[in-house]
Order: sequence, then C-alpha cells, then structure tokens
Amino acid sequence: MTSAIAFSFARAGADRLALQDVLLASPAPGGALLRDLARAKGHDHAVRYLDRVWRRAVRKTGESEPIRERRDAVVALAELRTAIEVFPWAGQAGQTDRANLLFRLGMCERSGGMDHDVSQRQLALGIGASESTVKRSDKRLQAAGWLWRVQRGSSEGSSKWRLGRPVGGAVEVSSPVDHHRQGGHEAPGYLDGVNRRQASATEPAAPSQDPAELDFRLLSDLMGRDAFRARGLGRTCAEVLSALAHRDGQSALELAASTRRHRATVHARLARLLAHDLVVKVGELYHLADGVLDAPAARPQGNRMPAWRPADRWDDVAAELGVFGASYRQWCLYAFDRIAAEDVYRRVREHARPARPAAPITEADHEFLNAWSDQFEHTTTAMAA
Repeated sequence: MTSAIAFSFARAGADRLALQDVLLASPAPGGALLRDLARAKGHDHAVRYLDRVWRRAVRKTGESEPIRERRDAVVALAELRTAIEVFPWAGQAGQTDRANLLFRLGMCERSGGMDHDVSQRQLALGIGASESTVKRSDKRLQAAGWLWRVQRGSSEGSSKWRLGRPVGGAVEVSSPVDHHRQGGHEAPGYLDGVNRRQASATEPAAPSQDPAELDFRLLSDLMGRDAFRARGLGRTCAEVLSALAHRDGQSALELAASTRRHRATVHARLARLLAHDLVVKVGELYHLADGVLDAPAARPQGNRMPAWRPADRWDDVAAELGVFGASYRQWCLYAFDRIAAEDVYRRVREHARPARPAAPITEADHEFLNAWSDQFEHTTTAMAA
C-alpha cells in the first residue's frame, strides 16, 4: 500500500516531503504502517523506510511523464497498448500474459486510467482460461513490472490493480523462433517442425524482435469466446483470424511472420479454420470468409453471465466442436463458490462475539448509586463506632 501511494505521488509530480506529511503527520489509513514503525522503532527509522520506497517509486516512473489530467492518461494508455502489441510474447505462457494485459487494458481504456478493479475469476472468464492459469500469469506480470497490485481483494470487493511498464530491461525480450531461418526440411508441414527442433538442439535459432501484426482488439474479444478455448480452435486460430483481419489475403508464410508462430503450426490451424468455413483459400492466399466479422466477437458490456444457448456464429462453431457452454459452466461454478463463501463468512460473523456498546447511565441508575453510597457510609460509620 505504501509503494502504491508513493507511485501515485511520483506520477502526479509531488515531492517526498508531501508524501511524508500525508502518511506520517495525518491520520490517513494508508500511513498506518509508517506510523506503527515510528512508534515502535522511532521517527528516523520510519523516514528511512519511506526514503527507500520513494526512491523505488521515482525509479519506476522516471521514464514516463506525470499524469495530471485525462488527456495525459489517454496518451499513457495508448503508449502502453503500443508497448504490449510490439512486445515479443513467446510460447503459450506469453499468449496468456498478452491476453491478460489486453483484457485489463480494455477495462482501463473504458475507465480512463491505469487503475482498475478485477477479480481473478472475472479475468479467467474474460480470457477463456482457468483461475490457476490466471494466477500464474499475474505472478509473471508482477515480477516483470507490467502489473502492480494496489490492494488485495476480499469478500466485499475485487482486488485493485495498476498497469505499468518494465523499466531498465526488467524483462528479457527474445523470441524462440526465427521465421526467416529455415533449417532441415524446407517444405512446409510437420516434418519441418521435427527437423527444426532437432537442429535447434545443437544450433539454436537467432532471436527475432519483429512485432506481431494482428488486430489486437479483435484478438482480445475472441479470447473470451468458447470457440477459442484449449479444446476448441485454440488461441493460435484466434491469432490467425486477427492477422487476416489486420491485413486480408496472406499466404501461410506471411501468416507465420504476422503471428510470430511456426509455419507448421499455422498450416495446421489454417486447415482447422478451413474445415469450419471461417477462412477461404484462393490460390496461395487465405482470406476471411464472408460474414465472419459481422458476428459480435465480444459479449455485450454489463452482461456478466455468459450465454447458455448459441447466439451467433462463434457459438455455433463452439457447439460443433463440443466446447460450447464451458464459460457458462465456469461462471456457474464460480457463482456457487461465492455463495458457499458468503455462507461461511455469515456463520463466522454469527459465532463471533458481538461488540456490545456500554449501556448509558440513566437518572434511575444515579439515584440507586447515591442511595447505595449513603447506606454504605452509614453502615461503615456505625461499625467504626
């Protein structure tokens, strides 16, 4: 909490003395830790602790301009979206981390700031993943500097988060696949992938820093649909569709370069998309099928419950693959968990000892106390005599 407050002060252009006055000299709830340190170990110890927190916050915000109005926040969000889109996310974990950030970024763009409230269960439904997968993704993003948790969630509300950017090379940016280097069998197909893996054991491919060319807003919307879950079309199919939405009419090799995926993987995903009439092949080029983007990719805002019966083309594809209803079942499971948790919290509150306030003393109580005092003094005097 202290780090988050220091970060906000640094982004707003305030100085350390202003932060010290707010946290130490005022009864603000955010300064409870510093005031406890000052009482236990002295004022100087609390000030030294605050200095370390302040230096870390200034270092984190040193390469960005302070946000003083909404226009600055919009510019910062646009810069962050560019940074997320050009970052070379590698592997399945990278796909999950990118989907995680894109979902959070969409919430921040609607609210107009880096701060947002979201639970891990809500995030899991939004990107079509399990809760454990989202927890691992949040830990990776926090360690890399993309994400800060301002306040831990409770039974009364979701966690409070803030988006950030890695500063000073905090993240090792490298892509494990070089799409311009072809080793082993030159023809496209699964044999190329086998030989590439055998060749990479002795001579690894050089890393490539070229960004993916995708329609990232469409990709973020597709991630929450049942059709693109792990047992359905998969995330790479969503990337292929997003690449074609960004630039229609690409060959398989061009799609491999656009999605930053191996061409054997792209060939397999294109065959799956062709089987469901989502793309069409004209010569060596692939195009989006007519009406694919006419169906709404994202659920309507404010509708927290996923559809329980097919509503558009994406739901029909999910029903053909046998994965439709996964989001609805997951939502029901989370709802039952919340009901069970609320029941536990209720029983704990009922068994807890209530904090009973002291009863006020009435006039009758004063009369009784005065009479009892007079009788006590009279008895004591008689016994002494």
